[in-house]
Amino acid sequence: MPTLPAESHQPATDKKQIFAEAAERLRIAQEAEGLNRQKAVIDLEFEDGQQWPDDLYNLRKVNKRPTLTINHTRAMVKRVVNNMREQRPRIKVHAVGQGADKDIAQKLQGIIRHIEYRSSEAVGYDLGGEFAVKMGWGYWRVGSAYIDDMSFEQELEIWPVYNPFTVYMDPAARDCTASDAEWCIISEEMKRSEFERKFPRTIETEWTEGAAGDQQASQWQTKEMIRLAEYFRFVKREDELIKLSDGRSMYDSEYRRKSDVFSAAGLTRAKDLRGRDIRRPTYRKQLEWHRLNGSQVVESVELPGKWIPVIRCEGNTLDLNGQIRRKGMVRDMMDVGRMYNYWRTCETEMIALAPRAPWIGTAQQFQGHPEWNDANQKPYSKLTYNADFLEQPDGSKVPLPAPQRVETVAVPAGFVQAAESAMKDMMILAGMPHEPGQDAPGVVVSGKALRQRQAISDISHFQYYDNQTRSIAQTGRVLLDLIPQYYSEERMQRIVGDDGVPSTVQINSPGIDAIKNDLSVGRYDVVMDTGPGYETKRQEEAEQTVDLLKIGPLAEAAVKAAPDLIFRAFGMDEIADRIAITVPEGMQKALEGMPQDAQNIIKGVMQQLQVANQHIQQLELEQKYGLGKAQIAANAKVHDTQVDAATKVHDTSTRAATEIDKAHIGAQASIAVAEIGQAGKLMDSHVKGKYAQESEKAAAKAESKSNP
Repeated sequence: MPTLPAESHQPATDKKQIFAEAAERLRIAQEAEGLNRQKAVIDLEFEDGQQWPDDLYNLRKVNKRPTLTINHTRAMVKRVVNNMREQRPRIKVHAVGQGADKDIAQKLQGIIRHIEYRSSEAVGYDLGGEFAVKMGWGYWRVGSAYIDDMSFEQELEIWPVYNPFTVYMDPAARDCTASDAEWCIISEEMKRSEFERKFPRTIETEWTEGAAGDQQASQWQTKEMIRLAEYFRFVKREDELIKLSDGRSMYDSEYRRKSDVFSAAGLTRAKDLRGRDIRRPTYRKQLEWHRLNGSQVVESVELPGKWIPVIRCEGNTLDLNGQIRRKGMVRDMMDVGRMYNYWRTCETEMIALAPRAPWIGTAQQFQGHPEWNDANQKPYSKLTYNADFLEQPDGSKVPLPAPQRVETVAVPAGFVQAAESAMKDMMILAGMPHEPGQDAPGVVVSGKALRQRQAISDISHFQYYDNQTRSIAQTGRVLLDLIPQYYSEERMQRIVGDDGVPSTVQINSPGIDAIKNDLSVGRYDVVMDTGPGYETKRQEEAEQTVDLLKIGPLAEAAVKAAPDLIFRAFGMDEIADRIAITVPEGMQKALEGMPQDAQNIIKGVMQQLQVANQHIQQLELEQKYGLGKAQIAANAKVHDTQVDAATKVHDTSTRAATEIDKAHIGAQASIAVAEIGQAGKLMDSHVKGKYAQESEKAAAKAESKSNP
């Protein structure tokens, strides 16, 4: 047999090593889960009705003694499971960062709901949760399939796991959803004809038998079916994580493969303050899927994703000295269930073995009346008998009484009390200690008290509901991780709203500046919406709507703003769809899923209708206020006359004011000119006098120099 690599970070490479690795890991899972699987098989058999121990059952059958089974366990399990189904949690997608958009988050949520509707998620979620309640754990899967035989487009799907014993999960996965698992093996069956068609040169050998619950070799090995196995594993390869200039992180190997694309987009490696590339050594995880038969690997595929697409749903879990113990609610009820069956069987057996109530009388009374022979078995309307007499010592005869029925053997009160005690213990262990039937006769219990009791029962089983919610949330994360990989091309995609109404949207459509509805951009996460489902909420909304319509102003505003929502609250979806297009919001929603040409045509018709409505409104206003064309023309003529008169008055006053202003300005100018002339004359005389004085002084000074 080929040997496995010694170092854990060096996984098996060739097919022989991969097969040996899968066989070894199957053995590890069998050893780790062996005890849980054995007890889980007993739990399922007990819930199914096999509630008597084998040795006691066989002994009583040999002695021809009854072995009654009153299966209260199944009824109590169904109550918990149906409560989980009634309030199934729902996946909500929220934008987190890195370019995430709220509108894209709504579309992703609609795609996830479409995936759930397409694959009947109720089967997977409910079946996994039911197994968790019964035996302690269950599974469902996420897979993909082509839309049809002539298409290259794939759709994600949620697949139920009908037998959880066929799944061998990595024992090191401690998360309740198994999100930290590094490998997983699932045994499967395939038709031999299909196997021969897909693998014509492969020997048809069966996969090795599994652990408890998966050992039905006689059922697997048939002429029609062959047993195979699916092997998921993560392979860690050494790589480097680098940072790009736009802030994104990427493996160096991926960057090298697409270096031309990044260079064309202007993206380079980010640098630190010293000018060095921002990078660090790490491991790159690659998910691989292999199909194995009993001797070799027959098929291998590399899958996208950060998680193994197998989700676990747990019940009650206990880590005891490193050993994980899982169980549901059945195991704790087994002893009291057997007690109840035993006491009821003893009670029934005693009544059955007790003789029929006989009739006592004299032979003379029954002579000639054969109906008395089966009077204790048939309902005769009348019984007759022969009168008989007892002769006294004095010779007289005294009539004897009529035949009398002997009372049957009474059931011992201890049997009844023991059965009632066992039933009370069972209710307590089932988390339903205060059922209405447990009240004393004649005691009236209010509705509020009953609701409080129901709340106590729900709290007693809340761990199952909470674990299922976590598993469904992990399913949402797996789908968010895989949607950009499987829905990466441009297509018209159906999405489903919270109200269950489908619509169509175009995703990954090229635009001028960017791709419209690009599902690969941004980081999104899942937040669970718990509580009553949509149908329950709709019933509550209908009751609230009835109360709202009783209030006049609010009712009028509601009918005017959202008439379709009122009908939809009462479940009248067809009427609501017809009315929705009469309001702008409903028409816009209806246009979103149509081709662009159809949208343009409808928008053109809507604009024409809008113009026609405006014209109709104008005519209605004219008719309402009596504003005909003649009256409008007369009013316009009067208005023009008034304007002309006012204009003439204004012109006359303006001309008069202008003349006055001109005269005033002329007078002011004359005065100013006169003042300026007078000032000039004064300036000239002053300048001339000063010049004469200066001339005389200069002449006197020259004369004195010439005649010393």
